[in-house]
Amino acid sequence: MRLFNKIFVIALPRCATVSMCDALGMAGIPTAHLGRIYGEDTSEHNNPVRLTRIYEQISQGDFDLDILRECRGLADYPACATEVFSQLDRQYPGSLFVNVRRDHDVDRWIQSVERQFVGLQLVKQGRQATEAEQRFMGVMLALREMTFGQSKFDAEIYIEAYHAYQHRVAAYFSGRESDLLDIADIRQLETSGFGWICDFLNCARIESPFPRSNEHSRRPSQAFMSAIAEGRVTSQTGIRPAINTGS
Repeated sequence: MRLFNKIFVIALPRCATVSMCDALGMAGIPTAHLGRIYGEDTSEHNNPVRLTRIYEQISQGDFDLDILRECRGLADYPACATEVFSQLDRQYPGSLFVNVRRDHDVDRWIQSVERQFVGLQLVKQGRQATEAEQRFMGVMLALREMTFGQSKFDAEIYIEAYHAYQHRVAAYFSGRESDLLDIADIRQLETSGFGWICDFLNCARIESPFPRSNEHSRRPSQAFMSAIAEGRVTSQTGIRPAINTGS
């Protein structure tokens, strides 16, 4: 195994961050996605208590993160904000980074973002939401603003933010490409993902299928599609309500 300090999956949301977190865990590198550390027995893809603590620390300029005493890396928020991953790079010298891009299908990416982001708010801020869920959503919105420039979903602004982010990542790692595993096409993860990871980490080959972890997306997506069908939400990206053709 290649020697390194920590590992940070700096791919933007909806760019296989949960799957990549699970793949690193399968490679023997326990990584946290939104505070949930690989291997923990929970159906959620997050841990609100840990995520809130991460947000509190970075808001205070403290990048000696408590969670990184429990695991070896982070995926998704807040590592996918340029100002954050650059600070983590300084705090943990000798670390590695992974970026997954969807340049070939940004239109599908923004639809995925809309379903997840708007749907999550419907779930976590709706009438049935608990106080804990609403607090969690407050942290998520703050991290979303940190990443995209604003917390309210706006398709045009978020697409611009996607492209600007990829340029910033490329510029930041210019001259030190060996520290970054940059995966240009998310569609190739299924066939090549473990090969790329194992080459990058110089570790033994993993013969298992590459994880496809999307269970966490179902509830927000269902909430979004129900809201579309009921006319409570209008899609900015052309998502239409499902048509029930009957039996």
